[in-house]
Amino acid sequence: MHWQKLIEASEPFRKPVKGKDPNKFYDLHMAQRNRAEWESDTGPSDREIALLFTFLNQWGTHYPSDEHYRTCFKKVYVEVPRRLRPLRGYDLIAAQFDAQVSGAETLSETIWGVFEMLASAGGKPYKSTGTSKILHVLRPHLFVMWDTAIRGGYAVSGSSEDYAHLFLPRVQREAREAVDSYIMENNCGPRTAVQQLEKRGGSRPLAKLVDEYNYCKFTLRCPELWE
Repeated sequence: MHWQKLIEASEPFRKPVKGKDPNKFYDLHMAQRNRAEWESDTGPSDREIALLFTFLNQWGTHYPSDEHYRTCFKKVYVEVPRRLRPLRGYDLIAAQFDAQVSGAETLSETIWGVFEMLASAGGKPYKSTGTSKILHVLRPHLFVMWDTAIRGGYAVSGSSEDYAHLFLPRVQREAREAVDSYIMENNCGPRTAVQQLEKRGGSRPLAKLVDEYNYCKFTLRCPELWE
């Protein structure tokens, strides 16, 4: 996509729908969450988990939030900080999904494993959309959220394998196209291009701006993004 389309998509995304502004929920949660708890080997407190589940459902994710799912999630999550720790500093533009990051695992394989653990926590239903949002909250510069319509737009299923091996590389190509077009038109380097695009997009990570573009194009079906 051209960089102007990326920024253009942020405008309809930020308009309240039926009196609700989901961006407020995002900004509030990202500001209030206790990052240290989510990075610790013991995992987050019950309060943090409850806050996360509330945030997911404020976005209409329909994420199970009863005591059973909270308990299962907490038990599974203990493994997540260790698995994600090697991914610190990774971002969507520079990520090499076929490169090794830990032991013999590639980046895609690590993402696949973590996604599957979280999406399967508590058994059915398989929590594909909610898991993508959780991963974005944990690593907002790397992980891109999805929903059913967005998956259809990228011709992928809702499985952890498709998220890691197909969806992320495909959205990475879109993001790189936006950055490359900005570089060509503004005579700057990649890092500067990303910083300036994020500033133009309301000081949000590029991975979040790509999600907004995807949501407006495939979920809201904004006609201007198809021109």
